[in-house]
Amino acid sequence: MTRHPLLPALATLVALTVSACSGGTSEPTPTPPPPTATDAPATLTPFPTFTATPAIGAGAAIIVGGDVRVRAAPTTASEVVRTLGDMEAVTIDAAVEGEDWLIGAQTWVPARPPWTRTWFRLTDGTFIYAAFVFILQPGEASPLDDAAGAEKWVDVNVTTQTATAMVGDRAVYTAAVSTGAAPFASPLGSPRVEPDGRLAVERMTATQAGYSPAQARYDVERVLFTQYYDRGGNALHLNYWRPASVFGRTATSHGCVGMQLHDAQYFWLFGFAGMRVEIHA
Repeated sequence: MTRHPLLPALATLVALTVSACSGGTSEPTPTPPPPTATDAPATLTPFPTFTATPAIGAGAAIIVGGDVRVRAAPTTASEVVRTLGDMEAVTIDAAVEGEDWLIGAQTWVPARPPWTRTWFRLTDGTFIYAAFVFILQPGEASPLDDAAGAEKWVDVNVTTQTATAMVGDRAVYTAAVSTGAAPFASPLGSPRVEPDGRLAVERMTATQAGYSPAQARYDVERVLFTQYYDRGGNALHLNYWRPASVFGRTATSHGCVGMQLHDAQYFWLFGFAGMRVEIHA
């Protein structure tokens, strides 16, 4: 149930570390970048259902978040060679530095983790953006394991700043998170992931979350692995704009439960529409 870093091969390139939760302070709304080709999943399913559980063991790598484009070089400007399907197994040859697709032209981002420039070179010499590859770490229970009829749910503790994937009364994975900071504290309760609430790639704005400019201003591109659990815009999601030091220690969001990359991927694979999210102090 303990969170682990990405593969050792990424240690020099990867430092693991919006709707209602871009951060604990308000930043000026940036000018959106011009439209560009992206390596977001080619096909997004708001809330996929899995008819079979893929076999996945420690060190195994699979596509996460939808179908993903494979490129001739580690940049979205290069040729699309093919598309890999959601949860398809991949074999990685090396981690390389390439285009920062995630942050892109956004200039307001205060913390830029090195992994946003990481691409994986596959054994045939092609490339995929690393944020869309999940690698199960040694000692981790697979997020796709059969629950054998037990309830799969998420326990969020705003005091300890943790989120735990639960199967019945058994904790299978715990992540350090950053929840809502006053006056935007994460609402306590037992909400469930909305029927249309799972979005692999999302743009989050203060206006979308219902805030006036006097309350909050933010416009965050490419928020990955978002699972909205209420109509107020609160969600579990990747938070790439905060330093790793805040997770598990400091509440910084506008109400959401922000996670680092591997954790956000894990909870995305673990989650589903209707999943209970128990939020408590």
